[in-house]
Amino acid sequence: MNKSKILLIFLTGFVLSFGLWSCKTTDVVEPEETVVEQKQEPQEVVKEPAETKPAKEQKKPDEPKDPPNVAFAKKLQALLDKGDVKGAIALFDKIPSELKGDLELKLVLASLYVSDGDYDMAINVADEVLAVDSSNLTALEIKTLCAKAKGDSTAYKAAAKAILAADPYNVQVNIMQGDEQALNHKWKLARDAYGKALKSDPNNSDALYGYAKMTYYMDDLKLAKNVCQTILDHDPTNSQALALMGKLAAEDYNYVRAIKLTQDALVYDPENYDFYLDMGTYYRYQGKYSESIKCWNKAVEILPDYFLAYAYLAGIYDEQEKFDQALYNYREVIRTNPDYYYAYESTAILEYHFGNYKNARELFNKAYSYSDNWSYQLMNIAMYLKEGDRNTPKKIAQDLMKKLERDSAEYNLVRLYVDNYSKNAETTLLNKINKEDNSNKRGKMLFYMGLFYEVNGSIEAAQEYYAKVASMQAPMFFEYRIAEWGLGL
Repeated sequence: MNKSKILLIFLTGFVLSFGLWSCKTTDVVEPEETVVEQKQEPQEVVKEPAETKPAKEQKKPDEPKDPPNVAFAKKLQALLDKGDVKGAIALFDKIPSELKGDLELKLVLASLYVSDGDYDMAINVADEVLAVDSSNLTALEIKTLCAKAKGDSTAYKAAAKAILAADPYNVQVNIMQGDEQALNHKWKLARDAYGKALKSDPNNSDALYGYAKMTYYMDDLKLAKNVCQTILDHDPTNSQALALMGKLAAEDYNYVRAIKLTQDALVYDPENYDFYLDMGTYYRYQGKYSESIKCWNKAVEILPDYFLAYAYLAGIYDEQEKFDQALYNYREVIRTNPDYYYAYESTAILEYHFGNYKNARELFNKAYSYSDNWSYQLMNIAMYLKEGDRNTPKKIAQDLMKKLERDSAEYNLVRLYVDNYSKNAETTLLNKINKEDNSNKRGKMLFYMGLFYEVNGSIEAAQEYYAKVASMQAPMFFEYRIAEWGLGL
């Protein structure tokens, strides 16, 4: 869970705790005032003597001192008002001895440790509370938060189970479980968890938003819209609900309204990365590419080390054939998320287009490590041959052919690149390619026939094959683009 979210949850707890402390404080005896009953009948006016002695100044009574718990709470509140979490934690070193066993104060200290990111100390203090009160839900909730933040799934599940055993509709735990199920794309389970939280707190905005988002993912758009509207009826400034309403407007192809709602959301959350991604997408659907690029570049400014905006920028620049800018952003995708294997193929293609064969081979190899696609290795063979290296391709081809069926067209195609040329071998291969029923598979092989001729200097023959590939409608293989470039398209 986001640290600021944790802080928000527990600051609310602090305020409640302070209220409880005030209720528990010892009554303070104010100095009594003497009340003199006055008769209603008119009284005689007594004239003062002409000369009077100056009256002695009466000493004001001492201000009553706050009891220890109230005094401590005031100091703590003053530090929290300044946002000084570390100072608030340090204050507990000076806690009055009579308050050291106060469980509510221990819970406040544990909450402060959570806000400061010191989850181990928070757990230690929560355990001190549980040693006295084993069913204390607040202490258990703190432990679930800490375990979740630390990635300790065993401790998290144990604490969550203990809470739900005592309180099946616990708001915090059900929201956390909803968030967890949502991350795993288990929309129905997440929705049900948020629904349980709403049974305890029907107006909880986090649970309502989670419920609305899951119904959106489950294509119940009408219900999602109704739940979002419920949130906005209570809080028109809820940025998440406004942005989700924007998504719902986009589902109706109302991109103007979607953009307006997202702009409204950004008024209340101006640095929200996802909102800029969404708004850029709505502009793109309208064909306003420059506006899309502005939005996605703003997202990059907000989170320069997150990959998704770079991926969007790479795609739109690639689509516009601004290949230098596309390549830059593809490289940034890989830098920021090396596990995003979809980027390796696209980046390798553009590196190939610019003649950066060493980079292209490294990227095709990386793509091959994620997807056992024979064509990645054949591209590498072709690039080595273009550079005049005839030994390395043979080693690659030998390893690759071991994974292919000997009588397959793919096997014969790879062999054609590294064996001494034989007209009979080419004729046999072309017969196999032409008998292939799968158009995408046939198109790929026709491309590699063209690339074979290009590598060997027969440009006219290469372009004949490239033209056959380019004439295909909506092919689903990356080599199609390289065929177009080979034709100068």
